Amino acid sequence: MKHRLRAPWLALALAVVLVAPARIALAENAAPDPAVPAAMLADVPADALVPEGEAAPQHLSDLTITNFFSEGWNQSWAKRKRYTPDMALLKVTTNFLEREFRFDYVLTNAANNTKLDTSDMINGLIAYGLNRRLMIEVVSNYQWNHPFVGDTTSGAGGGFLSRFQLVDTDTASYAFQARISPANKGIGATQTSLQFAMAGWQDMHAVVEALGRFGLYYSFQYEDLLGAHAVGAMQDDISYDVSFAETWTQATTPFFGNFTTFVEFFGQTALDGASSGKTNVTITPGFRFWFIPENSLSFGVDLPISSRPAVHSVVRATYIMNF
Repeated sequence: MKHRLRAPWLALALAVVLVAPARIALAENAAPDPAVPAAMLADVPADALVPEGEAAPQHLSDLTITNFFSEGWNQSWAKRKRYTPDMALLKVTTNFLEREFRFDYVLTNAANNTKLDTSDMINGLIAYGLNRRLMIEVVSNYQWNHPFVGDTTSGAGGGFLSRFQLVDTDTASYAFQARISPANKGIGATQTSLQFAMAGWQDMHAVVEALGRFGLYYSFQYEDLLGAHAVGAMQDDISYDVSFAETWTQATTPFFGNFTTFVEFFGQTALDGASSGKTNVTITPGFRFWFIPENSLSFGVDLPISSRPAVHSVVRATYIMNF
């Protein structure tokens, strides 16, 4: 099977991510003492606390649901500095507003599919926070589907989304977003996708100091597929994600700034069609680091953990440049 990810590489990916006790032993770059309270961070250089994005001024006002209509709309976009970094991962929906260019490569090894062997996709986007409450994003991608027999099919796709910041405090962040993605007719798709998602993040150091720079991420999404479709095709689904991330180095560490390992648990359930009720679940171990300021790389592999999965594996690589 073309491009099939070999078992030893899967084991290596899991080992890199899940060996939590190995806290990158570069003495001068060791992670800060998790027992240090946030109040003592005033003397830490500002850039050591900013994982990505603009070096925002401190003393940002808290954004909450109660002041949604009165706070943040007339304030310039800013990325809050925190002891535990809040960052974009690979699968979970991002919970904060960004200003970035992002490029993704995805290699999918299909499973339980009589026609599709593998697919490759490249994805590019620009996201721009207009203020502290609203962000817009334009997405473009191109996909190649490689069947077992016959010629490769390919086509361009994309989409547009808007994201609203609901909560932004020192220890928590929540956002809501809506996205529309027209059908990629080049690969045979006929349905336009409408997606509505809620995403959140919690600094777990604020709850249990011994956890260090540990972040809990979660998201929930509903998708409605509109347009002509084959009999029995899915038209509605829900997806959900819970992710855990630990940051081991400071942002100033050469080449491996804010080196972070994470693991993501993602599920998708069909709500109708011939596969109604079918749920696919994957686990994605991965890591992210900033090799120069405002420029980061992420890598991860989706591995199925449900019966009769839709994929054998999905290899992911992402480059993000913040501005």
